[in-house]
Amino acid sequence: MHAPMSAALDLPRAAEGSAHALVARALADGALDLPVLPRVAHDVMLAAQDPTRGSAEVARHIERDPALSATVLRSANAAIYGGAVEIVSARQAVARLGTVEVASLAMTAAVRASVVDDGPYRGELAQWWRASLTCGLFAKEIARARRHAVDSAFMCGLLRLLGVPVVLRVLARSNERFDPAEVATVTRALATAAGMLLCEGWNLSGAVRATVAQGASTDAPPQFAEHVFTAQLGAAMAQAQAAGDLQSAVAPSAQIVALNLYPEDLERIVATGPIIARSVESLA
Repeated sequence: MHAPMSAALDLPRAAEGSAHALVARALADGALDLPVLPRVAHDVMLAAQDPTRGSAEVARHIERDPALSATVLRSANAAIYGGAVEIVSARQAVARLGTVEVASLAMTAAVRASVVDDGPYRGELAQWWRASLTCGLFAKEIARARRHAVDSAFMCGLLRLLGVPVVLRVLARSNERFDPAEVATVTRALATAAGMLLCEGWNLSGAVRATVAQGASTDAPPQFAEHVFTAQLGAAMAQAQAAGDLQSAVAPSAQIVALNLYPEDLERIVATGPIIARSVESLA
């Protein structure tokens, strides 16, 4: 069990009956119906990161969950991977793509199934999911350029704003329907605290916890600085790509300086933008 990161629920007061008050009260009271991450997703990720456990074990874990296995196979057969022969089993997927890549696909599928639904905020959830996927994929490329662990970078980017679906889940279960601007405001204000509760419930890694705890803060993170900066730069690139101006994300920034990225590194990362866009389409 990881020691909890500092994300105290010392939440600002808000008008009674507001969306902010509703979510803040649920967070403070612990009255949350948190989404559940399937155990198999954790087992797959742990097996992939343990050099003493073989690829066959990763495949066996995936095969335990037929729905997860089907999603992983569909993703593995997406055009982005460019295979000429269809992948028909988890073992074949691991053999072709590698344990780390397949584990990332499995974790991605499990997270999506756990937090994205067709409720009243399905539009906001869909937007959050696409942005999170894009962030994770850019974070992976940033880590690759730095010869850092790409699987950990991907998870930090993917789960950076993990609290957003928790906030929307609280609002969806109320009988109130709030103005979209109010929903966006309360999500920005309380997503970090909500995300820390889910990090605890899902027993996520220290690197992911540090990234979630940092939120949008530009202060120097106390722990896992490399992971945090990688996820933050991934988020900036995701936002720039969504705005149609990916080049704007490679202007000098605290994250680029901290990660010691050279212009040629940034050029290579930017060049992956179209590939990442296609990946998001196949995984969303």
